[in-house]
This record gives sequence, structure tokens and C-alpha cells, in this order.
Amino acid sequence: MSGAVSASGDRSVAAGGDIGWVHTGDRVTALPPEALAPVVCPPGLVNVPRKAAHFVGRGEEGALLDEESETVVISGLGGVGKSSLAARWALRQAAHRNPVWWITAESRADVDAGLAALAAAMQPALIDVLPQEALRERALQWLSAHDGWLLVLDNVTDPDDVAGLLARAGRGRIVVTSRTTDAWYGIGRVLTLPVLPAGEAVELFTRVATHAGPRDTTGAEELCETLGQLPLAVEIAAAYCGRTATSPLAYLAELGRSGGLGNAEEAVARALRVTLNRLSATVPYAAGTLRLLGWFAPDRIPALLLPPFPGVREALGELAAHSMVTLHEDGSVSVHRLVQAVARRPPPGDEHEQREAIERVRRLAETAFGVAAPLDDVDPADWETWRVLLPHVEAYLRCTDPAGDGEALLPVLVAASGYLSLNGLYEEAADVAERTLAGCERLIGPDDPVTLGLRGALAGTLASAGRADEAIEAAAAVVRSTTEVLGADDTHTLKARCCLATAHVKAGLVHRAVILQESVLVDMVRVLGAKDRETLVACSELAGIYRAVNRTLDAVMLGAHAVAEMSVVLGEEDLDTLIARINLAGLYAGAGATDRARADYAELLTVCVRLFGDDHPYTVHVREALDAPWLHDAQGPDDEQGPDDEQGPE
Repeated sequence: MSGAVSASGDRSVAAGGDIGWVHTGDRVTALPPEALAPVVCPPGLVNVPRKAAHFVGRGEEGALLDEESETVVISGLGGVGKSSLAARWALRQAAHRNPVWWITAESRADVDAGLAALAAAMQPALIDVLPQEALRERALQWLSAHDGWLLVLDNVTDPDDVAGLLARAGRGRIVVTSRTTDAWYGIGRVLTLPVLPAGEAVELFTRVATHAGPRDTTGAEELCETLGQLPLAVEIAAAYCGRTATSPLAYLAELGRSGGLGNAEEAVARALRVTLNRLSATVPYAAGTLRLLGWFAPDRIPALLLPPFPGVREALGELAAHSMVTLHEDGSVSVHRLVQAVARRPPPGDEHEQREAIERVRRLAETAFGVAAPLDDVDPADWETWRVLLPHVEAYLRCTDPAGDGEALLPVLVAASGYLSLNGLYEEAADVAERTLAGCERLIGPDDPVTLGLRGALAGTLASAGRADEAIEAAAAVVRSTTEVLGADDTHTLKARCCLATAHVKAGLVHRAVILQESVLVDMVRVLGAKDRETLVACSELAGIYRAVNRTLDAVMLGAHAVAEMSVVLGEEDLDTLIARINLAGLYAGAGATDRARADYAELLTVCVRLFGDDHPYTVHVREALDAPWLHDAQGPDDEQGPDDEQGPE
């Protein structure tokens, strides 16, 4: 018989042997046959945004990309055209490379999400099945074993965020874009992209301005020079001149009235201001829509985050016509990061009024998240929606002050943290949970039961992240707070004590966990009664902890008692009862009672298929346990004690 198995967390499912414990509060996965087959990349797999419809110049830089065989980092100012060059070159590579895949890489979470999306594109059947962590690993393994592929990592802000990928993906080509120029030594060749030469800047202006028909381009060279020959600013100005039949000289006059030019961001800000001032008279939603887009991630902002008003769609059309956003066939919207940065800050002059308007739009962004986000983070059917939304939630968190979070955002952050935890991204989940907790403490008070519950959830997330000492300290603090605020016998306090025991299990301090869980179970029986649901669930959890310390007979006896009581009180097909029954079958298997385990698994399989269907995670888990070879190896019970462990702080 294999070694001890252990479980923790609310409503866990246990099985002995190689199956291990499957936590419904952590992650349960139903695997289709495709998950076990070798990954085969379909031909012509290309995911590259069309960044620039009017691309000029950059021939020398493109040739350098052609010649290099290693990683190349394209660096330069925001708005200088790094992403446009990378996208243009990547699309040309699609003829002889596969896949050609674009990843927005502003954070480590973005990189992980992009790799997961690549794995899902290779095997679409896994989209709603494998969690992001598993999909990411699947992509990395494929990249390390194959050549002929191309990845573009766009807008990397910290080289450490892509270090793991670069270390494991050595057989293809990687192109990085980044504003950072001095942090890439030993990683790849740095290609610093300058602003456009004067002639190419004028060519870009002329192409955009005359796209729909002839226009007066007198003064284009002077205008481009005033804009610093920055491609993004030139394109915005040219789109305005072409759309409104304004000459470059007249535009220069308007530009002068909006203030002097400074750095690259200021050049874009002035060009945007001229356009928005004109649009506001005829397209009232234009400025507000652009400001709303500023709070999300720059690429593929989904339609479900945008207000479903006709005026918003009209505004998007006009913004696209003026080269401020890009519209995609699926209804999503992309916008340059520099445009977003400008949209989030007030213009000089009327800062107070504009700050209020920007704050109102920030609240609208929070409301949009609340409408779009599935608040049940456990349902795998919602995982694809979360994969789409999560980069935008994370972008919002990066560009906002936590002190300004509103109540509408808090349920979204709770669900986002749960989704991240379910997908094995425990550090990211803990970061979001900590921000959520700070918001709850500020908005509804540190002693509110909701806040105390979130503190308990954070303790569990810290434990899953391997931050054992912090988890135990946090869980112990929750117990102290709930005891002081709500009383020692309050249900919240009792559940917090169960959480403290769980934190000890996840920290490997299983003997201390036994003491804690036994103690709280006694109090639950006294306060709630022996037949209360929470008492019976805690009883089943204690059985799992007993198995973790090799008290196998105690585990089986207590697990059997819990199942018998739950079957009578809650019903044999209640979800908690079913989970306890699956746990008990695993305990029988671990004790060597394989005949009983097989019989229980066979009965449970029939029930799970009828209640949940063939592909539900519980059904798959029971079927795999029933088919596992170790279940057919008869061995006697093992009642040895596990090794002593340290006791953490209470």
C-alpha cells in the first residue's frame, strides 16, 4: 500500500493510493481522452494582433529580426511602434513557423495566462477542463520539446516575469517588447527602436490622412516634428486631419492652444485632446468611453465589460476611425497603453472637474466587473469567462489605489481570488485576497462577520501558497477576533477554528491539527449538536486528518460514523454526504479493505453518473479510483503513528 494520504479544506474528497485527496475547495479536474494524448499543434496556429494598418519604414530593424536566431528585445519609448514592428514581423513568420503566438506580458500572471491560452488553442477540448496552472505547464513542456515556433512577449515590464519561460523554451524564437532597456544583459540582443525619421513620419501621416481620399497635407513635416515624430501621436493626428479635412497647419494651431509639448506621453496627450475636444460636440460618449477603456488591460477588452448602449458603440466606431482604438471581429476592443495612461489622468486647467469625471468612470469600471464576472468561482463552466476577464481585473488593480476600491468591486475580487486559488496560482490569489480584505476592513469594518470570514479564507490561501507560518498566524488571529467579537460559541468562531486546523494540515503540522480539530469538534457537538451539518462535516474532516497521522483504524471508524449520521440527517445523496462517502471509500482502501472500497466506489459511481453526469469531476474521480491498480492489491490496515511535528502558534 502506498504512503499516507491527507486531506484538508472544506468539503474535501479523499481516496487512498495514487489517487490522493481531491479538494473541492482547491481543484477537481475531469480529464477527457485528449488530456492523455500527445499534444499535436494544429497547422497554421497564429495569434497575432494587427497592430498597425499603416506601417512604414523599419526595414533595417526587420532585417535584424530576420537574421537573429536567439531572443531579441525590442525596446524604446511608449508609442514608438515596438508592438507594431513585432506584430508585422511575426505575421510574416507565420508562413514557416508554427505556432506564432502573441502573449501580453505585463505581469507574471499575464504570461501564465498567455501560455495557458496557447495550450488551450492546441487542444480546445481542455478549455473548460484543466485549470490554468496545468495548461501553462502543458504549453511549457510542448515548447521545450519542439522547434519552429515563435512567441512574442509584449510589453514586459520586469524580466523576472519571463525568466522561467525563457529558461525552459530554448528551441524556438522569442521576441520581447519592453520600454526597459537596461535589464536584458545575458538574456537576448536589445534592439532599441528610435522615433521615425522625418521622411517616414511624413509618409505615415500622409498614408493615414489620405486613406479615405485626397487631403491638404501642407505643413505635415512641421506637424510631425512638433509631435516628436512619435508614430502613435502622428497617427492620431493624421486620423483626425483625414476624418475632419483639417490641414496640418490648422491642426498645429489647435495643438498650440492645448499647451506645449513635453515627453512622449505628453505628445500623445495633446493629440488626443485635440481629437476629443472636437468629438465631444457630436459624439457625447467618446471621452467617457475612452476613459472607461483606460481601466482595463490594453488588448482584447471584451464586449461584456462595455455598457450595452448604442451611444457607446457609436463612440467606439468614431474612436477607431480616429486611430485611438482598434475594433475586433468578436466585439472586443484594443487600445494603446499610452492612450490608456493619458485617459486615466486629467488634463491641465480643469483638473478638479476632470478628476471627478475620471473617478465616476472608475466606478463604472468596477460596476462593469460586477456585471460581467461569474461570482461562483468554483464552477468550471465559468472558467473560460474568468480567463477572459482576469487580465482586465489584474490591470485594474495595478493602476488603481486600493484605498479607492468601492463596495461593488469586493465580490468580484473574492471570486477572482477563488478562481486563482482553484487554478493553483496561490501567490496571486493571496495578493488579491489581501487587497479584498483591506477593502472590507475599510468599508464594512474589521469586525464584520464578512470581514472575519475573508480573513479565514486568506489564511487558507496562504497555506496553499506554502506560506505556512503566515497561514497559521492569520488563522489564529481570526480565531482570536471571532472569539472576542462574536463569542467562543458562535458558528463563525467554530468554523474559524476548523480553518486553523486546516492551516496546520497544509503546513504539515498534522499532529497539532489533530489536537485542534478534536477540540473544535467537541465544542461543535456541545453548541451545534452532534447531528448538525457543520459538526458532521468537521467529523469527516477529522477522519482525514487521522489518516494523515497513520491512525488508520480511527480514521475509518470516525469516517464511517460521519457517513452513517449524514445519511440519516442530510440524506444519502446530499452533496456533503456524497463527499464524505467518497472520502470513506478512500479510507477503506488505505486501510487495506479493498473489497469494501471497491463495493463503495461501484455504488458511488452509479450515483454520481445519475446525479452529475459522466464527465463531472466527482464521477471521474470515483471511476479512476475504482479502476486504480492499487485498489486490487489486498493489504492489511496500517495504524502506525506518523512522525512528530512542530506545533505552530495558536
